[in-house]
Amino acid sequence: MDISEYLLSEMIEIKSGHHTKEDVLENISDMVMKKIGTQAHTKHEVLRKLREREEIGTTGFGNHIAIPHCALSNIDDFVIGMLVYNDGADFDSMDEKPVKLAVFIIAPEKKKNQHIRFLSEVSGVLRQPGALEDISAQINSVAVRERFLKYALPSSKDKKQKEEYALLNIFCQEEKKFNEIMDILSFIKERDISVYDGYDAKNFMKKTLFGKMWIDATSKFHKLIFVVVPSELANDAIRKINNVIGTLPDRKGVMLIMQKIDYISGYLKD
Repeated sequence: MDISEYLLSEMIEIKSGHHTKEDVLENISDMVMKKIGTQAHTKHEVLRKLREREEIGTTGFGNHIAIPHCALSNIDDFVIGMLVYNDGADFDSMDEKPVKLAVFIIAPEKKKNQHIRFLSEVSGVLRQPGALEDISAQINSVAVRERFLKYALPSSKDKKQKEEYALLNIFCQEEKKFNEIMDILSFIKERDISVYDGYDAKNFMKKTLFGKMWIDATSKFHKLIFVVVPSELANDAIRKINNVIGTLPDRKGVMLIMQKIDYISGYLKD
């Protein structure tokens, strides 16, 4: 999937004057409704999903940039758009700076992998030197779109260079930490990721001959994250995860394993 297929000029608006975070989410909801119609979702449902995502953690990632996003159950295609705030919007960003450019992604629930890829691509575009200033300086929606796509990163499928890859295996028994880790992984430019539901081994050990020796208390939340990343990015990802959840050897409920990959071929479906 190419982001240019979904980022249309009619889904880009330029705003002036003072705006709050709630204004931004309202603006996004109004634009999304023009695209999907009321048969799929109501504006209230879209707004609620956006608010729920913000409650997990702000999508105002700093440097005047926000990437609000959520997933909806009754849509088949992505809705991607941009809002340029000439005078900035108070968005509760990580660095407390006003947001000048908000790129929103509304994803079908069944396309989680592509959802994460688009988040990564948008982040990569906006982190390029001068990109934010150049994009937000345009005077109409067509020019904003063209300038954004100028900076858009090429698909990893089009890259021919040979790289070494690593496999990160992350086992997580805490939902809050799981969401924080997924946010970190969404900003890795090139990676394939899968998430699976897991079960504590104690649930099965109880059925064995010495089952009564196992403690009854088990974690209800258990997710397994498998991420294939270029080796040069793996250590940086681990460092960022450690910064969020604390030093891994001292924690319970999160386990991370990194393995070198000797051979890799193909890509995951969206």
